[in-house]
Amino acid sequence: MNRLLIMTVMFFSSQMAFAGDDYYYQCSKDERLKTIAVTYASSSSDVPCNVTYTKKDKAVELWHADKQAGYCESKAAMFVENQTRKGWSCNKNMGNTPK
Repeated sequence: MNRLLIMTVMFFSSQMAFAGDDYYYQCSKDERLKTIAVTYASSSSDVPCNVTYTKKDKAVELWHADKQAGYCESKAAMFVENQTRKGWSCNKNMGNTPK
């Protein structure tokens, strides 16, 4: 189990954007949608950052980092893996989340 988690985090880490490039995962299951977004305060730095979870038009900030590079990315990747294990299909997209 730990090996699978490590491999998953490594996979998602290899798919990460460059510093400061916002991205999001659009997840779907049975015509339901949810979004996990990683956003940055500046396009030139990967901190500060936020991970936001949106479901049924309600957004909640799950994690935030001011100084720890890679924190938001790894938290988002683990959260997406958790959703995938629950049967959700998630796709990574670059840019801001759709309105």
